[in-house]
Amino acid sequence: MITLILLNRLGGNKMKSPLGKVAAKVTFLLVFSAVMYTNTCEAKADIGVQKTKNTNIRSTKIESNKIIKVPQSKSEKEKISRGSSSVSSSLVEYSYKFLGKPYVWASSGPNSFDCSGFTSYVYKKFGYSLPHYTGDQVEMGKAVAKKDLKTGDLVFFDTSGSNSHVGIYIGNDKFIHASSGKKKVMISDLNESYYKSRYSEARRIIK
Repeated sequence: MITLILLNRLGGNKMKSPLGKVAAKVTFLLVFSAVMYTNTCEAKADIGVQKTKNTNIRSTKIESNKIIKVPQSKSEKEKISRGSSSVSSSLVEYSYKFLGKPYVWASSGPNSFDCSGFTSYVYKKFGYSLPHYTGDQVEMGKAVAKKDLKTGDLVFFDTSGSNSHVGIYIGNDKFIHASSGKKKVMISDLNESYYKSRYSEARRIIK
């Protein structure tokens, strides 16, 4: 339609003459070619935009489906790969390495300890964080009756106030601890009169 309008304007009355008809045909071909080329370019441009949009959408979906795995810590792997009884036995065995180390108030190892510094240091080796204070350690884990004690449980005593001393139960009614009286890390018996009369409670940290 646009082509015919242009021809009418360009040709006018001259289209009636032979020369005018030839000029009109040439003009028509030129105009028609230009119109077709423009339409073709516009069509290609639209297709190109559409392809780009489709590609971007697919790319976004791929990114959103990524799964991030959080690696486990060394201590977590150790707890999973080994049973709780095995960890408790290993913890007690490790505690024996410090037998004879001097007792120093407020010290947390490895060359000297106080009672809660000793228990927190040993437990930390196996991935368990205990505060360096007996009054806080007695709030950790779960309460255990004396008759149900298992290797690795914490045992508490009222030696100079409520829950003022702590050690690690090693089985057969014995426990290892940093003794302020003997000034060293040592093994004592729960049935000794001193500790029997001052026994307070026990807590299980390793489930």
